[in-house]
Amino acid sequence: MAEYLASIFGTEKDKVNCSFYFKIGACRHGDRCSRLHNKPTFSQTIVLLNLYRNPQNTAQSANGSHSLVSDVEVQEHYDDFFEEVFTEVEQKYGEIEEMNICDNLGDHLVGNVYVKFRREEDAERALQELNNRWFNGQAIHAELSPVTDFRESCCRQYEMG
Repeated sequence: MAEYLASIFGTEKDKVNCSFYFKIGACRHGDRCSRLHNKPTFSQTIVLLNLYRNPQNTAQSANGSHSLVSDVEVQEHYDDFFEEVFTEVEQKYGEIEEMNICDNLGDHLVGNVYVKFRREEDAERALQELNNRWFNGQAIHAELSPVTDFRESCCRQYEMG
């Protein structure tokens, strides 16, 4: 029985634990989810919740209509953001193995920045210090994340380019 339970842990067949939270560190149902979101007590990966703001999603003119931001401007904004965050986090907290930024429109993913450090200790220190910082006029909210393999956590939208 234990072998069977271990084989389904974190999968769709697991009726107790949320497979989406296990894979992507977020769930579209949030606190209303009927399954458990097992938050890790240690991890190499942290998530900075809702940190990235895509200018195409947030640009509005005074009359409430969306202003046009070109794809080139969006890419430049993303590249600048990625470089700034990656450089500062790696210099202050330790070597980064991988960093991903979500640009999905789903409330549970929008703007999340996942940073996987080489060492768990670096992730823990970054978590403690980043939760006392601000970025771009907003408080940073960081959590340990269960995500260990970003290939498994990518959505269909990302895979399609």
